[in-house]
Amino acid sequence: MHSLLLLLLSPAAILVLRLAHVILWVPRRTQLHFRRQGISGPKYRPFVGNAGEIRTMAAAAASRPMNRLSHDIVCRVDPSYGLWSASHGRTFLFWFGTRARLAVAEPEMVKVTLLGTGGAFDRIEETPLVKHLLGDGLFRLRGQRWAHHRRIISPAFNMERVKVWSLGLGRLLRA
Repeated sequence: MHSLLLLLLSPAAILVLRLAHVILWVPRRTQLHFRRQGISGPKYRPFVGNAGEIRTMAAAAASRPMNRLSHDIVCRVDPSYGLWSASHGRTFLFWFGTRARLAVAEPEMVKVTLLGTGGAFDRIEETPLVKHLLGDGLFRLRGQRWAHHRRIISPAFNMERVKVWSLGLGRLLRA
């Protein structure tokens, strides 16, 4: 009887330990790793991350009228980025559930990240609405399909062709 009870409780205990590891330990370790490098961000909340704060800030920004004289639209489009970059710097860590997201606004760091990671960088998966709006263009493709499409369109961006095209467009606009 004792061994049967132990056999039934073992998977439950393993499940609880795995959940604690994923929900508590990994995010804590990630935050400490970035904090040692001088990168901070809003506080992690178990299960939801910063999704509630993002939703609240977006609703508050949408309810206020936009200043027509200002071209600064970051606080309207993504108020969480505007607030967090002001308080935590241009590079900060935030959370979607248990997944960390690193916001990087330094051009040199973006260049190093995109060019020097050896393929370790991956794009964020879009929501269904964004997928519907953007379609299946080069922006959304990955892997072999991206390489194939990029190879097809790259001659169109040759500097000589761009110059010829812009000269032709200039003549057309002047006429």
